[in-house]
Amino acid sequence: MESADVPVSADKLAPMRVNDYVLEYDGGVLVSEISIRRDISTFANPLRGFNGDDQWALSLAPLPPGQCYADVLEAGDYSTDYIQAAGSGPDAITVEIRKPGGRQWGADWVRYVIGHPHNDDAPLDVAITLPASTQMVSRHEVFNADEAAQLFDIYYKSADIPPQHAPRPIEGYTTDGTIIDLRDGVPRRLE
Repeated sequence: MESADVPVSADKLAPMRVNDYVLEYDGGVLVSEISIRRDISTFANPLRGFNGDDQWALSLAPLPPGQCYADVLEAGDYSTDYIQAAGSGPDAITVEIRKPGGRQWGADWVRYVIGHPHNDDAPLDVAITLPASTQMVSRHEVFNADEAAQLFDIYYKSADIPPQHAPRPIEGYTTDGTIIDLRDGVPRRLE
């Protein structure tokens, strides 16, 4: 885990938390806490190194107020909101976001594949090859590293993505742990 400068409160002489997000690389191989003082290169540099093998994933999730990543791990209190990217190269990246919503499907949170703005329904005919799977997405849902970095930076600053981007729902989640498959437009609870 990356160490951060932790300022000390003069009146309490105790460390104050400065890290607001956890950045996870390649499925958790490397994790670092980051503050709100980072720039877009924090996301662009790892995304540009994607190769679909040992450098293939990046995720960003907010930390609960007053907690560090170790606290979250110990409590098992993982974030339900995040943005994540996976790719087989710097020009073949898919980006997903998970955020609250989905009542129309019986969900409390929904994971979406993010797409470029478009007007047509494109087939899922682009393969993003990853170490343990291949993700099929449409041509509108393929980003290059710089485009994906912009989405991460916007999420980092606003906890959402621009409204003109086309999210495609793929999975819903309930507070009791139920997963709902949304891929074909017909919600199905998974056992």
